[in-house]
Amino acid sequence: TSHSPYLSGRCLPILVFRPTLEDGQYLSAEQLMADFLRLWLQMLHAHIPSSQVVLVCTRWCSPPAGVAVEEHQARVSALCAAVTEAVAVEMQSLNAQTVKELGDLRRQEEKVAKAIGAEEERTRASGNQTHEGGGKDKGGGHGLPGQSGEHQDLKELRSIAAQIEKRLRVVT
Repeated sequence: TSHSPYLSGRCLPILVFRPTLEDGQYLSAEQLMADFLRLWLQMLHAHIPSSQVVLVCTRWCSPPAGVAVEEHQARVSALCAAVTEAVAVEMQSLNAQTVKELGDLRRQEEKVAKAIGAEEERTRASGNQTHEGGGKDKGGGHGLPGQSGEHQDLKELRSIAAQIEKRLRVVT
């Protein structure tokens, strides 16, 4: 989203919601989670998995027409408690998914590292030299078309390894 460049482990996300619709109808915690909060929690968790979230409910002193302030505040208070509980449950679920993802990423990282090692060994065994940039020297080819598929395989494996490393930095 357009907000993601501003998300880091050093920020404290604030999710602001209102307890009523424009017509004064009170929302339920389930409606707020389904229509608004869950999407934002998932987006925040994708970028900063370990973050805490501050929930802010507006309109504390602004009851809908015909509703007493005390009644409104009691309803909003109950809604806030229900929303806080629903957010806690959602965050537990997201954290459990992150633990699974972390394990999957570690296994993928190991598998790709082995594949890179095997590809590099196969390249050495076939007598080709690998430059630091990852290209093979076949008499001045300089990465031009006509190189064997081995160079492309190694390049793709290193790209996959970089993607895994990037995601690991986010989830750890």
